[in-house]
Amino acid sequence: YLKKEKQLRITTPRRHPTSTMRAGRLLALFVRLQLNKLKKITKIVATNWIHLVGFYITTYLSILIFKLLGVPQYEGGRWGQALLLSIVSVPFLFLTYGLMIMAGIFSALTFLDLVLFRLIKSKIRTILLVEWIIIVPIFIYWAFEYEYWLWITLALSFFVTQYLRDKKIKKIVA
Repeated sequence: YLKKEKQLRITTPRRHPTSTMRAGRLLALFVRLQLNKLKKITKIVATNWIHLVGFYITTYLSILIFKLLGVPQYEGGRWGQALLLSIVSVPFLFLTYGLMIMAGIFSALTFLDLVLFRLIKSKIRTILLVEWIIIVPIFIYWAFEYEYWLWITLALSFFVTQYLRDKKIKKIVA
């Protein structure tokens, strides 16, 4: 704060400071610092794209693994269909069935990022773990409620992508 104030003093012409000028400078400095915080938090929220990529890869691999293990929902069809058709069907699955769910998950993540990174700045892993603990029970509940085991693999994917976000967020905060 003092360093910024000294830089501000050096760049402005020398005049007799009045209290209103100092108040104006302090207000400008305060606004600038708040905008910098907002920029960082916006960049942190933008790292949530990693979850989409992780969910896509996990869904594709899970379909193949479930087919290999003989899970009843994934037994039909040939391997060629599973390998090639899944590349197209996974985004279609996200856009139809998963759009409302993904919107809810990303809304919750955005809200948690905005609140938690504003309150606790230094403990990034703790924040990401809290987000994981809040969101994953929903995945596990849906897995057992609807006997749709893909939710379990998505919960694991969410953990891995939170770890990847940790590295990106540390670069942003540093």
